Amino acid sequence: MERIFPICVLCITAVSASSAQPEELYGVVGQEVPFPTSVRNSGGLSYSGTDIGDVTHGQFTPLPNEKFTGRVQWDSSTGFFSITGLKMEDSGRYRVKNDANLDTVYQLTVFIPVSKPKVSHDKHSCTLYCTVDRGTEVTLSWYREGEKENFISSDSLNAPYVKLPEAVERSGTYTCEAVNPISRERSSVTVGEECAGYTGPHIGLVIGLICTSAAALIFAGLYCRQRILQKRRPE
Repeated sequence: MERIFPICVLCITAVSASSAQPEELYGVVGQEVPFPTSVRNSGGLSYSGTDIGDVTHGQFTPLPNEKFTGRVQWDSSTGFFSITGLKMEDSGRYRVKNDANLDTVYQLTVFIPVSKPKVSHDKHSCTLYCTVDRGTEVTLSWYREGEKENFISSDSLNAPYVKLPEAVERSGTYTCEAVNPISRERSSVTVGEECAGYTGPHIGLVIGLICTSAAALIFAGLYCRQRILQKRRPE
């Protein structure tokens, strides 16, 4: 029994390490991302189960891999592995094995930074438009000057198909904010008094329909009254 116990402890440790939740890492296209697990003497870096970097006796060797050729690095001063020149397809699961032969798993997601939003204002319809040309997982939000809370937001989408129109009823400065996990950009537009109290063309249409219906009812009432009076007259 004394011999079995240490083996069981090792089994439990291995299962716990392999089932641990990966740590989230965000990277920017074209830049470098370090994996913050220090390897000083011996260890390695793998991607989706394939070894791509090795450190043995303090000496780094990048392992042959067409996907990462020339892009896997190791910093001897920090002990961190890193990948340079990030590409969108580098997103995935990485594993760093440290000197104690323990694994740390990272889930890397590579993003394209958002571009500065393009904002415009249609004075006829009092509609604001906000679009971005670049970015992944972008969320757009409109804010009015002096108000902390956004009054409308878009779903998380990829550019260039991100657009957020919104009709406004008050004058002032409106700011569109484009955000994703690694970047944030803003642009503003000023709306004049022409939109103060604006209720939109649909309200005018409704009012027109109400007036038309009322006129038709009045006409029908007068017609019925005239018919009744004619029937009451003696022949």
